[in-house]
Amino acid sequence: MFGLRKKTADTKGRVGLAFSRDRLAIAIMRADGGQARLERCELVTIDPAGGADAVSAAIRAAALPHLPTSVVLRSGDYQFALVEAPDVPPVELRAAMRWRLKEQLDFPVEEAVIDVFEVPPQNRTGQGKMMYAVAARRSAIDRYAMALTTTPGFDVVDVPELCLRNLAAALPAAARGVALLHIGELNATCILVQGRTFYLSRQIILQPGVGVDAGNANGDANSRPLDAEGIVLELQRSLDYYERHFDQPPITRVAITPADARTEKLAADLGRETGFEVSTLNLNQTLTCTHELTAQTQADCLMAVGAALREERRSL
Repeated sequence: MFGLRKKTADTKGRVGLAFSRDRLAIAIMRADGGQARLERCELVTIDPAGGADAVSAAIRAAALPHLPTSVVLRSGDYQFALVEAPDVPPVELRAAMRWRLKEQLDFPVEEAVIDVFEVPPQNRTGQGKMMYAVAARRSAIDRYAMALTTTPGFDVVDVPELCLRNLAAALPAAARGVALLHIGELNATCILVQGRTFYLSRQIILQPGVGVDAGNANGDANSRPLDAEGIVLELQRSLDYYERHFDQPPITRVAITPADARTEKLAADLGRETGFEVSTLNLNQTLTCTHELTAQTQADCLMAVGAALREERRSL
């Protein structure tokens, strides 16, 4: 999303980085004269009390190759919204969008870095051109820039929605349209794509399933079954919007991430209730991987892999 430095014309791959409080996920895609492959995918521990110095030390120890490098914003670092594009010249678009978003942000608009990207035209009569706008906290952008100051290839700060788009676009079903459902702790993100074209993103608040396994003594959200009925309803709303507003054929293929026992059950439930082709996403089958990835590694590094799959050579 947010381009920081001039990019080279021939990238030959990309590094994707995704931070959590005490860990750094690293993914490296290579495309040296042949099929792109996932060369590295790993998790590095960071001392949360060490600040930017600890992050820089972890990155130096990782010995990253000199490739273009994307870092993924965390959920609290930005806001993502579908808005009507202001009727202004392109050079004034970001400035105009800043004031359009002013009342929607939960932080001062003066502290926001704004970027935008287009979605395909909608067929609703009388509706203006729609765009997705991303408003990131400037403090977050500066924090990543400071931590990665010794990473020569660092050129893009990306958002999870577009990283999920990249993963969905790698699926064979993407050519005809696919829905990617990413299950988090409290929310799920539904992404609809056709090819590499991003059509829609929708946030779904997760409700725990009902039954004897609805939770454990520790209240671990990841151990609770998912409310398939509620997810089906929200998913169907997204798919209906896609068909009606973009005049596209129905999407009947759904991929769920991350792959674990809970999402495997959800996939089976969704497939039974909708009649769609529903499966969990396995990076070993979707990408060419240098090494077999465990399910845990895939879950931990999913956003980093999505960032490393970025193909755009410019800020969107």
